[in-house]
Amino acid sequence: MNLSPCLQIAWESGDSAFIETARPSLIPPPNPYRVILRRDYPEPLIALLAFILGIWLWDHYFGKTAGYEPGTEEIALVKIDRDLRLADAMAGDPAWLRWLAGVDEPAAIRNDGMRAWENLAAYGSMSLPGLEAYAILKAEHEGLPLRKTLAETMQGQMISDFVETSEQLASHRGTWWHARWITTMEQDMPPYCQWREIYQRDCQQLRIRAIFARSWVWLLGLVGLAFIPRTLADLKRGLHARPRGYGGAWPLPLGLVIFLVATLAWIGFAMTLELGIGALPGLHPLAGILLDAAARMLPALIALGLLFRRPSHAVRVLGLDRPLAPKTVLGVFSLLLLADLLLRAAIGGGDSADPGGGLSAGEAGIWGLVFAVVSACLLAPLSEELLYRGVLFRSLWNRLGVLPAAILSSAVFAVLHFYDGYGLLSVGIFGFSCALLYTATGSLGACIALHFLYNSSIKLPEWLIYHGALG
Repeated sequence: MNLSPCLQIAWESGDSAFIETARPSLIPPPNPYRVILRRDYPEPLIALLAFILGIWLWDHYFGKTAGYEPGTEEIALVKIDRDLRLADAMAGDPAWLRWLAGVDEPAAIRNDGMRAWENLAAYGSMSLPGLEAYAILKAEHEGLPLRKTLAETMQGQMISDFVETSEQLASHRGTWWHARWITTMEQDMPPYCQWREIYQRDCQQLRIRAIFARSWVWLLGLVGLAFIPRTLADLKRGLHARPRGYGGAWPLPLGLVIFLVATLAWIGFAMTLELGIGALPGLHPLAGILLDAAARMLPALIALGLLFRRPSHAVRVLGLDRPLAPKTVLGVFSLLLLADLLLRAAIGGGDSADPGGGLSAGEAGIWGLVFAVVSACLLAPLSEELLYRGVLFRSLWNRLGVLPAAILSSAVFAVLHFYDGYGLLSVGIFGFSCALLYTATGSLGACIALHFLYNSSIKLPEWLIYHGALG
């Protein structure tokens, strides 16, 4: 629409007295995005929101009482059992194949299991089944007489029954320590049933799963190696990229307020949801998946609702309509695998203080697989990239430049994932890589694709090895 110079100046300056004298048909509608950009967010408001988030984070990291969450021992027993089976099943394999499958030497695995049980015992979180398993592992690890060690540890509270345990092993429900105990007992009594072949077959099945599950991750990494030179060139170019358009005009206070409001809303909703689910023990798994999906998407939807008036605008401004740049994505994925190898070599992998190794009991079984795929592999990449890279990083980028914005946003990203040690650094490196990928490609879809690959490379092997039923 063509306006007279006087009317154009009056509309841009907000001269309502002059505008009222003009014909309504000549006055364009107000620009909603100009209104958003002109909103004033005082520093005390930002400080208050950051203070509230800081208190919650402090309580999460430092305010908890010593001990473990309910259910930690159960998932720890599953993890230790599967790790011990894998170590024995792959003991005769070449070192490169064990490395490929992520399986350590049997002695190292037993030592890790001992340390996990000692951590549980230190906080009084070990039950009689756990104590029995610990005694059997201790006897095996230290070369002690099994029966004597069991008698001294259990003090007459032995809970396993020879017949029942034999049946469990024969029906794919036994454990590594059950097999060791039954083997010892069969030295003095005839076998109750033929369980050994079934147990060995289960162990071999677990071995094949581990090799397959981890091989496809390394295969993707090998494919990505071919694109690393191109990827490094793209990332270098991205370091000098400048924000443009509406997204490049976001003032830092606007981005910080929207990020903090969305994050605090997610925290409040997630805490309410956790309390509600705890009060409904018979909740169907599908309902739990849907509620988790709502919690996952809430912060991103709040942020997008405050910044955009149409979905098509969000798609265009955030670069969701741009090509995914698969070669660059695979190159960054390969670099992340290499960085993870270096990080594990430097400080060790995993959280040794967590007996469950970060596993979740909610991901067991088929419904657990559905939950892991929907929550961690699909919705988490979408929601987190929209919020952390699409809003937080872009707001910091507008004010500070690419590198400081990438460092700060990835630090926030890592802290809000609630890991310690290795996990904190690993997630921080991943967030930093996503930020650089965003500036290099201009495509938030590329970041979502990388996030999907990264989470899938963790969750799918994890489910196959630790949560999938045997037999």
